[in-house]
Amino acid sequence: IIFNGVLSSIRIEDRNMEDSTILNTTTYLEALAQGNGLSEIEVLILQGLELIHVGKGIIRCKLLVTDRVAGDDGTWHAGAITAVMDATGAASVYSTGDGLHSSVDLNASFYSAAKIHEKVEVEARVKGTNGRLKSSMIEIRRERDGELIATGRLWMAPLVLKAKHTGSSNLSKL
Repeated sequence: IIFNGVLSSIRIEDRNMEDSTILNTTTYLEALAQGNGLSEIEVLILQGLELIHVGKGIIRCKLLVTDRVAGDDGTWHAGAITAVMDATGAASVYSTGDGLHSSVDLNASFYSAAKIHEKVEVEARVKGTNGRLKSSMIEIRRERDGELIATGRLWMAPLVLKAKHTGSSNLSKL
């Protein structure tokens, strides 16, 4: 697969079509990597993403830190790092096949910085459940030396939307 001129070899677990969530997760992340997505923030932080592995409950990828996600000091902005954690952690939860979830808690710790033009490795792995909640651990390391940049723990709850039909629409015209 080629993203922005970069050849990416991706291994997809369970190539059979029965587990469509792996394929859906991969397709979603590929679209973001190519700059196509519904959310501008996800496109901003994940454009150029290089997928390494998409499996049930795990996402591994590489990302080049660009000036679009750096602060004035030339290092990767903590808010952008946290947004990457949220997006990749959510993708790892979705890849388990239990439907859409919504973030309810994200704790992030920062240990080092990454500068513009440095490549980082991101791994998001579902680590557990508590009732209907799922947690994902996210690690971000500098590719060059493996130094730990940041870690995060994301808790997500199932996204359940219930629409009640009343016969008339009360939707705002705004």
